[in-house]
Amino acid sequence: MRDLINTFRRAKSNKLFIAGFFAMTVMLAGVGVYQFNQTAVEAADCRNQTNNIVPQGTHGYGDVTHHYNANTCGDVKAIFDHYWIKPALAPGDRVVDGVSNNRGEVVAEGRVVAHSATSIGRHQIQHSRPVSIAGKTYYETSHVGGQAFANPGASLPTLVVLDAQGNFKNAIIKDCGNPVYAKPVPPPKPPVNDIQVCELATRKIITIKEDQFNPEQHSRNLEDCKDKMIKVCLIETKEWITINEREFDQTRHSTNQADCEEVEIQVCDLKTKTIITINEEQFDEKKHSRNFEDCKEAEKIIVCDLETKQIVSIDKEDFDETRHSTTLEDCDEPTPVTPVTPAPPKELPRTGATDLIGTGIGLTAMGLSAYYYAGSRRLF
Repeated sequence: MRDLINTFRRAKSNKLFIAGFFAMTVMLAGVGVYQFNQTAVEAADCRNQTNNIVPQGTHGYGDVTHHYNANTCGDVKAIFDHYWIKPALAPGDRVVDGVSNNRGEVVAEGRVVAHSATSIGRHQIQHSRPVSIAGKTYYETSHVGGQAFANPGASLPTLVVLDAQGNFKNAIIKDCGNPVYAKPVPPPKPPVNDIQVCELATRKIITIKEDQFNPEQHSRNLEDCKDKMIKVCLIETKEWITINEREFDQTRHSTNQADCEEVEIQVCDLKTKTIITINEEQFDEKKHSRNFEDCKEAEKIIVCDLETKQIVSIDKEDFDETRHSTTLEDCDEPTPVTPVTPAPPKELPRTGATDLIGTGIGLTAMGLSAYYYAGSRRLF
């Protein structure tokens, strides 16, 4: 009985295996038939030489990869390479749906990503120009005015490849697989944010665009715009004062303590001819001299003032030879001339003692008078 059951189980298992194998065979045969038919269709289209670069078109990037690797029609790989189209996307690249319009623009994600577009085909049409690729001739036609389109007023669905920053790299028209050559239009710059900064020159908080920030005129630290009080030396008066840092003027202020210390100096006071002590900033060259020799007493000399005929004392440096003389006699007045009177009548000589004494006294008095007069003229 057990042997019968085992035999039944083996038969059942064999039937399941046979059924599975049969189903797999049918599926693989179907795939093979599909691929054979697809290849046969593509081969027939290639033989018919339609204007399509890829006979069945490229409706997704998987089609691009397939036809590049299969090198459909024997020339797709060379054509795609010529227009920088690769079987796999570069890191960061992305494929988006777009259109090619009759203004020569490639539009994707709501904006023009390229302009002056042209596309390649296998046959020469009006306005086309020949292009040689790998020894074969193809024809490139502008999209402007719809010259490359069967319907000039139409727009053609297009696969568009953009890089990570949104820049145009390449494009392929979906229905025909024809590569598009176009000039990239840079993506718009992202909006610039407003930021608040401290304007260092004015110490005011202002609002600017972030791309206008200049570290030599601006600070992101708003605390830098708060009043900062500093202690400085007011150079003019030599006193310490407190001011706002923004008011600092290096021609009037100093932070050097030595600039506020009073410096005393000794000078000659030219008026009094004495040596005095003053603050250095009080020095006046009209009143003071740093040369102590200027305070020495001038040497005095005795001279005759020729104008006044007086004997005077003057500073030696004031001597003027046109007015002064060191010969004191130049101040003497000439002796007055006594007029001659007639002689009295002669008398007989008297020999008495009284007459002799009287005569002597008179002569003596006259001599003394002359001496004192001369002395009175010699004043010092």
